[in-house]
Amino acid sequence: MRMERHLKDEKKTGNWHWRRNPFTGTRQFNGLRVMMALMNSWDLKDENNAVYERTSEADGPHKIYLVSDLGASFGTTGYSWTQAMAKGNLKSYSHSRFIGKVHPEFVDFNVPTRPALIYFFHLPGLIRRLRMRWIGRHIPREDARWIGDLLSRLSPEQIQDAFRSAGYSPQEVDGFSKVVQERIAELTRL
Repeated sequence: MRMERHLKDEKKTGNWHWRRNPFTGTRQFNGLRVMMALMNSWDLKDENNAVYERTSEADGPHKIYLVSDLGASFGTTGYSWTQAMAKGNLKSYSHSRFIGKVHPEFVDFNVPTRPALIYFFHLPGLIRRLRMRWIGRHIPREDARWIGDLLSRLSPEQIQDAFRSAGYSPQEVDGFSKVVQERIAELTRL
């Protein structure tokens, strides 16, 4: 069963693109890119992003941009031979490398990584996956530290509640929460 939230005053109007969107180059957009790396969210296709139009009496119509599919998160840093390792897998997530390289002015994260060997037999898939790699690369160090400072305001209980509400076991809740807290601490030290 898949649960989705539908609000009566919202209507999906399309998708937004990682390379071309109204937020490119902003601190907030770079913060989103860091969040995708923090969660090991590697399936960063444009089709997984949505634009909704919301109409409210107070503000009138406005657009909401969101990442609408985070299914390929909290596992490996890229497509894996088995889906069991690639999504919601504590062992894969905790053993993955978060930050690839820190430069004086920017940070390269390790998500998404180079496609698995299986893609070398499917050239269009390989090209599409290689084109996604920029999303986790060359993020201004200051912006990565900014989102880390914001995330550091979350209490351990709040982070645990997020995993608990997703239906993870108590051991997984503790494990995933610990890794997220460690990654947030890494961001604040940049």
